[in-house]
Amino acid sequence: MASDANGAVAKAYGVYQEDSGLAVRGRFIIDPNGFVKAVEMLTPPVGRNVSELIRQIKALQAVEQNPGKAAPAEWQPGDPLIGTGKEFIGKY
Repeated sequence: MASDANGAVAKAYGVYQEDSGLAVRGRFIIDPNGFVKAVEMLTPPVGRNVSELIRQIKALQAVEQNPGKAAPAEWQPGDPLIGTGKEFIGKY
């Protein structure tokens, strides 16, 4: 999380609201290669969940380290990853 006093980052990521001069609460997870892996935008009165952010980062790291695997809904660090592909349809 960071401050963006002049709105440059908010404008670059499309979360700046010209009419109010404020940014929508936005969260972007970007991998070391510069690829956006996750985006969340919330209306200003709604706060973000840091625990969920950390869980998502750990899930992204786990699937990056395990090609062909996925982190299912509610996955937590230490939980098993699941397989992807047609052969796994209906198995979970």
